[in-house]
Amino acid sequence: MKKALVFGAGLVARPCVQYLLANGIEVTVADLSEANLARVTEGHALSRTVVADAGTEAEALIDGVGPDVVVCLLPPRFMASVARQCLRAGVHLVHPAYLDGETEALSGEAERAGFLFLVELGLDPGIDHMSAARTIREIHGRGGQVLSFRSLCGALPSAEANTNPWGYKLSWAPASLIGASRRTARVLLDGREILWPDGKTYEKAHIEKIEGMGWYEVYANADSLPYVETYSIPEARTLYRGTIRYPGWSETICAMNVLGLFDESPLDLKGETFRRFTALRAGARPDEAVREALCRRLNLAPYATVLHRFDWLGLLDDRPIPFERGSARDVVACLFAEKLVYEQGERDLVILQDEFLATFPGRSDPIRYLSTLVDFGLPDGDTSIARTTGLPPAIAARLLVEGKIAARGVLRPVLPEIYEPVLAELESEGIVLRETSSPT
Repeated sequence: MKKALVFGAGLVARPCVQYLLANGIEVTVADLSEANLARVTEGHALSRTVVADAGTEAEALIDGVGPDVVVCLLPPRFMASVARQCLRAGVHLVHPAYLDGETEALSGEAERAGFLFLVELGLDPGIDHMSAARTIREIHGRGGQVLSFRSLCGALPSAEANTNPWGYKLSWAPASLIGASRRTARVLLDGREILWPDGKTYEKAHIEKIEGMGWYEVYANADSLPYVETYSIPEARTLYRGTIRYPGWSETICAMNVLGLFDESPLDLKGETFRRFTALRAGARPDEAVREALCRRLNLAPYATVLHRFDWLGLLDDRPIPFERGSARDVVACLFAEKLVYEQGERDLVILQDEFLATFPGRSDPIRYLSTLVDFGLPDGDTSIARTTGLPPAIAARLLVEGKIAARGVLRPVLPEIYEPVLAELESEGIVLRETSSPT
C-alpha cells in the first residue's frame, strides 16, 4: 500500500487528507494539535496521527513513516528544510507555497535522484498556474502571441456572510494575512517593469469587474516577473498577478502601515490597553483623544470608514492586551483572530480570474480569453479555500504514487502531464473553471 506523510493539520488540511484516504492511500499526519489531527483524519482506518513539530522534526518523521510522498502544508519558511530531508530520504514532495531560492537550487539533485518536488500547487499559486499554462499552450498552438496576462484571485466571505465592516473573514492563518500586508509587488505594465516595495502595492489598488460577480478591489501581489519565463511568454507586454478584496481593504491596510501596525519589533505591553497602544502608534499628544490623533496622523475626516473599522476591530477598546510581550503585529493578529471569524453555517468564496489578450496571424484585433472560477464553501463543512488549496496537492500526490507523472526535479505545475489530469480531477470534485473567448 502506498504511503503519504502530511505535514500540518491546519485550516486547509482536511480535504487534502480525506482525498488521499478515499483513494486508498495510507496517510500519516503530523501536527502539534491533537484536536487538529482528529478533525482532519476523522478516525479513518488508513490514517495515523503523530503529535509533533513537523517543521523541526521532519527527518525523524520521514524516517519513521517511510512515505512514498510528503505533502507539506506548513508555512513557506519550512519548504527548503523539508525539501532537503525529502532529497536525503528519496521521497517525492508536494507543496502549495511559492518556490523559494533554496528549494529551487535542489532541482538538479532531485532530478538526478529521480524525484519530483512539485511546488506552487494550491489555489494561488496553483490552480491559477495550471489554468494559465493550459490557455497559453492553446494560444501558442494556434500560432498566437500573448500580449497581456492578468491573473486575479481572492478568498472572501460570500455576500451573505459579509457581515463586518472589513469585508473580510479569516479562512487561513492571521499571521499569513498580516505577512501579505507588507509584501513587495513587481509587475510588467505595457513593457515597463514596476516595483512597489514593502506594502506600497496597496496604494496602487484599483477596482475591477469580475464576470458574473460584480466589482471588486484589486492590488498587485508579489513578484509577477518570473512568470514570463515560467509560462514561456517572452512576448508579453503586460503581466500582472493581483489579489481580490471587497472595496476599502487597501485604504485600511495603507493606514495600518502608516501606523506601523505590522511591525515585528518586540514591545513591553504589560498593563497596556488596546486604546493606549493605538494612541501611541498614532503619536497622540497628552491631551488628545485617540480618534483625534488618528485623524491628524492619517489625515482623515472624523467620519472616515477607516476609523470605523479600527473601532469595530477593537483597536480603540479600553481593555488590556492579553499578553505582556509581543509586537504590534502580534496585537493586530490577536484582534484579527478574535473578530474576523466565520460564524456557524457561513460560507466563504473563492474567485479566480485569468485574462489574456492574444494576437493571431491574419487578425487585426486581439482575442480576449477569460478563465473564471467561482467557488463557495460548504455551510458547516469544508471552506472553499480549504478545498481549492488542499485538493490540488492531494491529487498530484496520488498521481505521483501511482506513477502517472514522469517529470522530475523542482517544478511548478505548468507541464501538460501535470495540469491536465489535476484540472480534470478538480472538475470531478466540483471545482470548475469557466472558459470563454471573444474579440476585443
